[in-house]
Amino acid sequence: MDGTIIRIGFVVGGVILFLFGFWTHSFKKLAVNYAVIWGLLGVLMVLMGAIPILSEWTHMLAPGTGLAFFCVGALILFTEVQNSLVISQLNMKNRELAMQVAMLNQESERMMHELEELIQEQEEAYEKKDSVRD
Repeated sequence: MDGTIIRIGFVVGGVILFLFGFWTHSFKKLAVNYAVIWGLLGVLMVLMGAIPILSEWTHMLAPGTGLAFFCVGALILFTEVQNSLVISQLNMKNRELAMQVAMLNQESERMMHELEELIQEQEEAYEKKDSVRD
C-alpha cells in the first residue's frame, strides 16, 4: 500500500513540476533552461510513477521509510525549484543592468565627443581673438 501511495505521489508531483515549469516560464519568472530541466524531471517522475517496473524499488522499502524518503525528496525538490527561480530572476536583472550600463557608456562617449568639439571650438575662438589683438 505504501508503494502505491509513493507511485501516486510521483505522478502528481511530476505533473505539478511540469506545469509549474511551463507556467513560470510563460510569465518570464523562470529561464528557459531551468524550465526545460524541470519539465523533463516532471515527465521522468510521471513515468516513474506510472510504469510499475520503474517504481518497483518502492516495495522493497519499509512502510514508514518510503514515505519519509518521499517527503524529504519533496522538500529538497521544493528548495531547488525556489533556488532556480531566484537564479533566473537574478540572471534577468543582471542582463538588464548590463544593457543599462552599455547604454550609459554609449551616452557618456557621445557627451565626451561633444565636449571635445566644444573645447576645440572655444580654443579656436580664443586663438582668433588673440590674433586680432596682436
